[in-house]
Amino acid sequence: MHSDERSAQAPISESDLVEIIKQRVNGGGAVPDGEVGVGDDAAVLRFDADHIVLTADAMVDGVHFLSDSMTWHDIGWKCIVSNQSDIAAMGAQPEHAVLTLAIPATTRVGDLEGILSGVIGALDRYGGKLVGGDTVSSDRIIISVSMTGRLLNEEKPLKRDTARPGHLVAVTGPLGGSAGGLMAMKEATQGKHQINADDEAQLLNAHFRPNPRVDLAGALVEFGAECAMDVSDGLLLDLERICVASGVDAVVDAARVPIEPALQRAYPEVATELALTGGEDYELVYAADAETIADVNSAQHSGEKAQFGIVGKIIPRQRTDAKVTVLDEAGREIEFDAKGWDHFAG
Repeated sequence: MHSDERSAQAPISESDLVEIIKQRVNGGGAVPDGEVGVGDDAAVLRFDADHIVLTADAMVDGVHFLSDSMTWHDIGWKCIVSNQSDIAAMGAQPEHAVLTLAIPATTRVGDLEGILSGVIGALDRYGGKLVGGDTVSSDRIIISVSMTGRLLNEEKPLKRDTARPGHLVAVTGPLGGSAGGLMAMKEATQGKHQINADDEAQLLNAHFRPNPRVDLAGALVEFGAECAMDVSDGLLLDLERICVASGVDAVVDAARVPIEPALQRAYPEVATELALTGGEDYELVYAADAETIADVNSAQHSGEKAQFGIVGKIIPRQRTDAKVTVLDEAGREIEFDAKGWDHFAG
């Protein structure tokens, strides 16, 4: 039975679920010759590369998102772009995705189609194809995605352990928008609409529908960058992870960190902190020389060129543990209660 023959409010069976996914992914048609897609025990894929990039990410209701505050479409979108961002951070393009859905037995057909519209929308926009997965009943929504990618340079994936003293630290876009959107969402659920409506809409969009920088993976590789990571848990925490892997330290100039304009207007008192520690912006942070950074900036849309670029520098390791030091305009160190989002920090 096709999904359009069922009420969007009807509960769903596993067979119905698989059939809906098949219809949405394949349109009922055939997959390329020699390949096997959704509906069999496993997918069969054709690769023309020597190396495959592989990543996985899970999202849990109440931890990574709040289902009572998001549309089903946005939930599906976000679970895909987090993986696409990881692929981009390796200097690769998304290829295939496998989706595991753990959802309550009371989930309606319309809800599932909402998730799939977000999943397929993100894949259509940023690359990749859904080729399989699994479904299971659960008390809470858990979505897990595994994704493959194709390296843009087979010999040089972007890595965390290739930052060197003398490199500059750069980011590909404004930060803090997602964290600002989370703040706005929490205020709205409490009946507090304290900020400009346009700013609120922009921040909520940044939180619910982030945009991974798949478009700049090619520029990073082409212009010789070797070290990158996506900003998923907060700039300071993610940059510290680069420092740990590379055996270096970093210094960040807080005044040079690009802040999402709507965040700066809506929450000026915490904008810098959220830009440095907020997470889920899915921009890329990378370490390279000044010429490479200038070339990467030139690959951005003309309206963005002046906004983004160098935010700090890589320095030799000063002590046993890696450290990212944040300085204000007067050169004084700034400290924050948290560096970013740590799933196991309590």
